[in-house]
Amino acid sequence: MPRYGFLMRLKNESVIPEYEEIHKDVWVEVIEAHRRSGFRNYSIFRHGLDLFACFDSENPEDCFQKVAQEPIMKKWWAITNQLMETKDNKPLFIPIQEIFFME
Repeated sequence: MPRYGFLMRLKNESVIPEYEEIHKDVWVEVIEAHRRSGFRNYSIFRHGLDLFACFDSENPEDCFQKVAQEPIMKKWWAITNQLMETKDNKPLFIPIQEIFFME
């Protein structure tokens, strides 16, 4: 199954603790929404303000479209968007190309 990676960025250093705390206990409904939308093996890593996320999917664009239609995501993003750089009040996802993979 293809893997997809993207970058995001936090607004400033003061939001790091809140962002990490929120993700220690992600709402079950958010997890279920991502699974219904086709996300598999989803991870987020942080380095300073930069966030790197990756997941497996046959069709990543379809995943993003489906998850955006999930009602719980509006509530979740109302919280997380305050902490992240956004565009048009949506998380700013910058796709990145995988150049190496070892299983």
